[in-house]
Amino acid sequence: MIIKWAGGKKWIPLKYNHILPNKYNTYFEPFLGSGAVFFGLQPKRSSLSDVNERLINLFLELKENPEELFNKTYKLISSHSDSQYYEIRDKFNTSDPSPANFLYLNRTCFNGVYRENTKGEFNVPAGRRKSSFFPFILQDFLDFSGSLQNSQLNCMNCFEALNSAQEGDFIFVDPPYLKKENNYESFRKYGKDVFTRKDLIELAELLEHLSSKCKILISNFDLLDVKELFGKNWNKQSVEQMSYISGKGKGRKPMNEILIYNY
Repeated sequence: MIIKWAGGKKWIPLKYNHILPNKYNTYFEPFLGSGAVFFGLQPKRSSLSDVNERLINLFLELKENPEELFNKTYKLISSHSDSQYYEIRDKFNTSDPSPANFLYLNRTCFNGVYRENTKGEFNVPAGRRKSSFFPFILQDFLDFSGSLQNSQLNCMNCFEALNSAQEGDFIFVDPPYLKKENNYESFRKYGKDVFTRKDLIELAELLEHLSSKCKILISNFDLLDVKELFGKNWNKQSVEQMSYISGKGKGRKPMNEILIYNY
C-alpha cells in the first residue's frame, strides 16, 4: 500500500486469509482507505469507493499514471522539510489538491493520519519520523497500477456504493470505528463529516438485506453494541490487534476487534 491510513487492515489478508472467500464475482470495498485488503486479495473485478474525493483521485492517478505519480512524489519527499510540508499543505487545501501532494503529505504527516476540519481542510501537522518516508521504487507503483486495472473507482458513500452489489458478489466493510475514548472521534474525521452511530445502524440494516445474495465480511471494535447489530445468522470471530494511532508509545496498545461474516 502506498499510503498510510489509520486503522488499515493489512493484517486481515496476512493473518486471516482463511476467512476470505475463494469464489465470488465482483469484490466491493466501500470504505477503501489504504486498500490493504484489496491489494492483499487481488480480485479479478472490483468496485472500490470512499467518501474522500482526494483519496479516490489518488488511486485513479495511481491506476492511470503510476510513473508520473511516482516521480512527482519522489521529488517532493526528496526535498522534504517542515517549511515545505506546510507550504504544500496550504496548496493542497486551496489551489492544488493533486494526488502527488496528497501522497507527499500522507507519507510525511504525523503518524499517517488523515483528518479534515469542518471546512474540509486537511489539518494534520508534520510528522517526526527519522526513517524513510518513502520506501518504494517505480516498479512498486507499476505493480499497484496493474492491480487496479479491472477496478471501478468512485467517490461515493457506502450506501450508494452497495446499491450495485449483485448475487454472488463479495463485500468487505470496514466502517470508521465508534468508541468514546481519548478523543477517538478526532481520528475518524476522514472527511468533514463524521460517520455516526446512526450511520452504522443503517449500514447494518443494509448488510442484513444484502446477506441473502452476497458474501459479506465486516470489521469493527469487539463491542456489545456492535455485535447486537448482527444476529445469529452471522459468524463472529474476536481478534486482538495493536493500535498505532496514538503518537505516544503508551497509547499504542492491543485492541479487541471483531470479524463478522455470513459465509
